Amino acid sequence: MNEIVNRRGSTRAWENRKPRPCQKLILLLAFVLSAGPTLPSQVLARDSRPTGTLIVQVANLRNDRGQVVCTLFTPADRFPDQSHKGMTFEVPIKGRHATCSFKNLPYGYYAVVAFHDENHDGNFNQNWLGMPEEGFGFSDNPGALKKPVFDEAKVLVDRPRVDLTIRLNYWF
Repeated sequence: MNEIVNRRGSTRAWENRKPRPCQKLILLLAFVLSAGPTLPSQVLARDSRPTGTLIVQVANLRNDRGQVVCTLFTPADRFPDQSHKGMTFEVPIKGRHATCSFKNLPYGYYAVVAFHDENHDGNFNQNWLGMPEEGFGFSDNPGALKKPVFDEAKVLVDRPRVDLTIRLNYWF
């Protein structure tokens, strides 16, 4: 029988010793970590959720002046007024057409707002009544008479590439 001597000098039979709960946890953790290479990569990598690219074709521009501004929204954002910083892109217009690409998006629902920034000032210009002076549109192309809610403009990114077209509306 194996005996161990603790710091106080007493002996205890090794076979009669029961593992403590923290020792069980340490053993389990050691086992999981040692089996690391055989576990699926989704379990080991924190940010290994599948991602996709959302390609937005912006159509129905009335001219090639200025630029198109596209903003991506998540369900947590205040759609269509405020999105996460860094989710807005300004892209050039060519042949009355523009393309915005949002890459490495974790699979899920998103919405996009696009507008034709004709005067190239980076702002969505409105007149004194609050009426849009520049062309605008939303993903899934809901009606242009009222501000849509997120569910009316959402698009599902659930594969490596998702394409959509936003047709701009001009009120004046």
